[in-house]
Amino acid sequence: MGGSSSSLFFLLIMAALLVFMFSRTRKQQKAQQQMQNSIGPGSEVMTTSGMFGTVVERTDQYVVIEIAPGLRTRWTPRAVARVVTPAEQVPDSLEGLDLTKRDEAPTREQDTPGDDTQGGAARP
Repeated sequence: MGGSSSSLFFLLIMAALLVFMFSRTRKQQKAQQQMQNSIGPGSEVMTTSGMFGTVVERTDQYVVIEIAPGLRTRWTPRAVARVVTPAEQVPDSLEGLDLTKRDEAPTREQDTPGDDTQGGAARP
């Protein structure tokens, strides 16, 4: 009889874990749906692909996001991952960034096609 009660206990534990996992997933889906429903014109958002922009129009079928002045794209509302604060966005300008410093890959001598001295084919 001891084997029967231990397997019953194991099944109860598994059922409790499944209920916990499904309820957590349901809560996350509900929170995501509420966030997507709250998006309206003026909301700063990030899409699931990582694009930032400002919502300029919203319908049940689509969201129009302005990603640069005058550049608007249309998305399904499910593509909006989250509402962001302006501090989280990528800067509009590159002012103050030093773009002159670049890491250069070290060069190494290799046998290249067309190099007769290393046995490659002759260049035309």
